[in-house]
Amino acid sequence: MSRYGQQLRNLGTSGVAFIVFLALFVLFYALNRTGLAILCGLVLIPLTAMVLFRALRWIQLHALWSVRNRLLFVYGLLGVLPLLLVLGLVGLGAWEFTTELAVYLATSALDRRVDGINNVAHALETMTPEQRLAYAGDFQKGVSRDLPGFRLYIADVTGEHKYPPDSADLSLPKAWKDANGLLVVDHHFYGWAHISRQGLELTALAPLSKSMVAELVPNLGSIGLIERNHATGDQLEHSEGLRLPPAVNRFDVPLVWGASVHHAHLDKPNESFNAVLAINSRPSAVFSAVFGGAEDFSGTLFFVFVVVAGLFVIVEAWAIWVGVRLSTRLTGAVNQLYEGTRRVIRGDFRHRIPGNHQDQLGELANSFNQMTGNLERLFVVEKEKERLQTEIEIAREVQSQLYPKDAPPMRGLQLTVVCDPARMVSGDYYDYTEVGTNQLAFAIGDVAGKGISAALLMATLQAALRSQVAHAEATHTCMNSASVITQLNKQIWAHTAPEKYATFFFATFDQPSQTLTYTNAGHLSPLLLRQGKFTALDSNGTVVGAFPFAKYDSSSLVMQPNDLLVCYTDGITEPENAYGEAFGEERLMDLVKKHSHQADSEILRIVLDAVRSWTGTAELFDDMTLLLARGVQLT
Repeated sequence: MSRYGQQLRNLGTSGVAFIVFLALFVLFYALNRTGLAILCGLVLIPLTAMVLFRALRWIQLHALWSVRNRLLFVYGLLGVLPLLLVLGLVGLGAWEFTTELAVYLATSALDRRVDGINNVAHALETMTPEQRLAYAGDFQKGVSRDLPGFRLYIADVTGEHKYPPDSADLSLPKAWKDANGLLVVDHHFYGWAHISRQGLELTALAPLSKSMVAELVPNLGSIGLIERNHATGDQLEHSEGLRLPPAVNRFDVPLVWGASVHHAHLDKPNESFNAVLAINSRPSAVFSAVFGGAEDFSGTLFFVFVVVAGLFVIVEAWAIWVGVRLSTRLTGAVNQLYEGTRRVIRGDFRHRIPGNHQDQLGELANSFNQMTGNLERLFVVEKEKERLQTEIEIAREVQSQLYPKDAPPMRGLQLTVVCDPARMVSGDYYDYTEVGTNQLAFAIGDVAGKGISAALLMATLQAALRSQVAHAEATHTCMNSASVITQLNKQIWAHTAPEKYATFFFATFDQPSQTLTYTNAGHLSPLLLRQGKFTALDSNGTVVGAFPFAKYDSSSLVMQPNDLLVCYTDGITEPENAYGEAFGEERLMDLVKKHSHQADSEILRIVLDAVRSWTGTAELFDDMTLLLARGVQLT
């Protein structure tokens, strides 16, 4: 009893319900209880979906858990499905091609007959009334040889005429305009053309008999015109039973298709209706109509098909044989790797996998053996990396302490600055400090390189600059920007490697005179925004730390209220977008000018967001530093 209970638990509620309702469905169907059988069938639809889902889930979790079974399943899909799909696509393509070809042949033949009628009507239209009177009978007799029953109805200045004269009267409503194509008169199809002009009514009409329509294309098969009256439901079949041509071989399947053709009704002027040009044929008949040698062509086609099918069978058998061998080899290697990884999880790095095969699986075994040998060394490296990461974090915190925290309360000039490093530590430099009570010094620089080495040179720059500021303040002397940069250049040259250098901009602001004196040592020229126009400041010398004999000059300007001095590093202007286009100085000036009325901190945020959006990536390629010095009205 417990065994059956376990089996029921494995089936689940949906499985038990499926079995119960399936049994009820069979019972009610056998007892001819149709209503109850249908009700059980409706309940079985969702239950069947649930059972199929559970079955697929079980196959995935149990039957396909093994890599070997999965590979065999995949090889089965790769071996069988492509063959079925290719054969299906070939058959579908051949069927589509032959049906479209048959439709084209039939419609083209029908159009040629209708065009012949239309050409006669237009030829008579171009004649004078006397010429029509003289030649219309000849036209009617000539066309009747190809289109028996062809008739002409002409009404012009010479009177009303019928050709042949004994033709039945045509009750054509006066509302008809120019028309041509197919026409239904008294439940029969006609080809016709009607021309209505001032002083001319011309109608050319030829019946399309069932035999004529059936033989539109010789050797194609049977063709018929079928129209259904949507008002009454009656069907007009203008065909002779749509006889099927005899088959050439067992693959010469029936080909029944149709094309929609437009036609008119005599008593419904200028309205269009749809009929079906039905075709009953076979591929051999279609190709016979096109090529004229159906037997030879069909034999060749059948031979080609057999050869291709044989090749598919051979390839399929070879693929299965190769697949089984590869799956056995692959699953064996996977099992070895599985056991090896379990050993590694337990900390056994001495386990080795035998790898004697000269293929990728053998290389995989060798790679696993190398991996186990390197894991211990990687653990040591990882610990060292964590230690270095901790030291870099400490260096970042130390560097953050080197930057000034708040701008000094200097009247006449307001400083705002931001620095966004590309890495954890930055090679960009900025600084500002009071010198005495009436002077403010500030600087911005860009050290060559990034990372820790650039940060160390930045710290050296700050220490050298701060020492000179402290000396000037202690001796109560006025700082000269050119002499400061000259001394700074000598110190950097003397205490750093020859390849280390930095661009540097240093300025002092004198509060009483509102004069800004500066020296630009190879740095990007700061931009002065005054009354809506930008002016680039002078460059007074080369970079610091590159040449010990370099000389530097100084320049000065008077800061007016609302003047805005923009100092920046190349991390602002040189980032490129996906197309290799740099952000550029012009976009920087446009942004600052557009938002110059806002707070300086807001301008800094807008510019940095614009640069990041320009690059389209969260990772910075260079340090970004931006310093704004705004002239303030003295009170």
